[in-house]
Amino acid sequence: MALLTVSCVVSACSTTPLQNGLGSETTPEGKLLGDYLAGRYAYHIDDNRARLAYYKSAFSRDPQSSALGAKAVNAAISSGSAKQAKALALKVQEIDASEPLSRLVLSALDMQKGNYAPAAARLTEQPSDPAAGVMMAMMEAWALYGNDQTDAAINLFDSIEVGGYFDVIATLQKAKIYGQIGENNKAEASFSVVETTGVSRISMAMARANFHLQSGDSDGALKALSEFDETVLGGVESGPVHTLLGQLKAGSAKAQTLSAAKMASQALVDPAGEFFYQQRQYHVAELYLRIALLLDPDNHRARLWLGSTLEQLERIADAENVYEAVPDTSDYIVSAQLAYANLLMRNEEHAQSERVLKTLDANHQTFLTREALGIQYLIREDYEKALPYFDAMVKSMSEEELADNSNPLFHRGVCLSETGQFETSVADFKRVLELNPESADALNYLGYTWVDRGENLSEAFDMIRKAVKLEPDSGAIIDSLGWAHYKLGQYSEARVHLEDAAAKSPSSATIIDHLGDVYWRLGRFREAGFQWERALDFDPTDKERARIVAKLSGGLDAAKDMP
Repeated sequence: MALLTVSCVVSACSTTPLQNGLGSETTPEGKLLGDYLAGRYAYHIDDNRARLAYYKSAFSRDPQSSALGAKAVNAAISSGSAKQAKALALKVQEIDASEPLSRLVLSALDMQKGNYAPAAARLTEQPSDPAAGVMMAMMEAWALYGNDQTDAAINLFDSIEVGGYFDVIATLQKAKIYGQIGENNKAEASFSVVETTGVSRISMAMARANFHLQSGDSDGALKALSEFDETVLGGVESGPVHTLLGQLKAGSAKAQTLSAAKMASQALVDPAGEFFYQQRQYHVAELYLRIALLLDPDNHRARLWLGSTLEQLERIADAENVYEAVPDTSDYIVSAQLAYANLLMRNEEHAQSERVLKTLDANHQTFLTREALGIQYLIREDYEKALPYFDAMVKSMSEEELADNSNPLFHRGVCLSETGQFETSVADFKRVLELNPESADALNYLGYTWVDRGENLSEAFDMIRKAVKLEPDSGAIIDSLGWAHYKLGQYSEARVHLEDAAAKSPSSATIIDHLGDVYWRLGRFREAGFQWERALDFDPTDKERARIVAKLSGGLDAAKDMP
């Protein structure tokens, strides 16, 4: 079977007939099996384009198989092709009207067009799978509401009893309906139930604010959203909460009245992100989000979660496409472009990532966009470019803000140190430790640097030991302790810590290089050379690489005068 799978993939289950052992052409059954196995293989390597092509081909070879048709529909959905998903779903429905995935697709597309009656009719029969059943029940309830069957919709939400989380989500949907039809007391009661659970906090805050606006209570909406912004998010500079807060403060906010399809789309996003994603059921999360986008192609919160889900599935190119599809006018543009830039950085497409971030910062400047640019330059060890961003961030922050988030101050200290302004950087590190005495990063960086410079050794050792206690599994921090012993000529002690550090961070060029140095000092020259050779395989900095090459040529002393 494995051999057949590989053969199909290599040959694309090919246009040239495969030959069996007797020299005859592959049978129709063999071709069907080849397409099916190739589709399965494509699924396992997350190649959705190939997966769709093979399952479509298999379905065309056996057009009476609703199971094959459902796999083709699923592949079309995962490929983001609504047109192909619809065409395949219609074929599946012709042969099996009960097949659930094709019903979901066609119902979502009907709802998007405002055709709620046929959508509700298709969704009535619930499948045995609870994940699909909950999705269909919520969609059916919103389809009933869209078809002016409000009581039936509320009753259906009441009947969703598959677990605490989904019961709360259903209650939130009822609160939204009660708000839209003016049943304010019932809306308040439902909102209160959801509020006590802490579930779907952003959705809850936005829904409650909209409810206040529907009731003509702008002050109530502002109060509810301001409390959420301050206590839950710590203040945001982008996103729907930020946008609505700005409108409320300007007196221009208006209540939203969304279609039932859009409300159904919103209802699917929270379970996808808060439940299935958190449970690492990424394929289920993707299905929820894809259906949400069939219901409402402008649901950019769904796109954001979908991109994150695809990242977890290692479908990086698909994730990039999803993030790029979020338009510049969306409330989610900052989050989407930051995620896109991060993927580009992961792929070492540094120039493109920098362009994305600079454009984003120019058009939608926030604390996060400035921080992202600074960190990008920091990762690339371009400290001269990174420094102005962190300097501007620190100068814009109050003492209270720095106490809550001292990272910009720490990063400015790193940039100052690396650009030859070490004495100035010490003030930043000490200030970080005044604000946050438990900052392992600041303790480690300052302690390590003092040891490397041969200064304040007693205080430096205390700092590093404290950092190790705070982060006992950090290879980088244990490396600092080992290196401190090394600098004092305590090579046996250094070896113990550096071997531990290398075990915890086996791909750190710096740590492996240090381990090679201590082996050399202990007279273990062959092992030293082996470690230095290994360090070259793990992307050392230019300075590290030059020193390692020198040591491999002439031993440890060959690098003693190098920077």
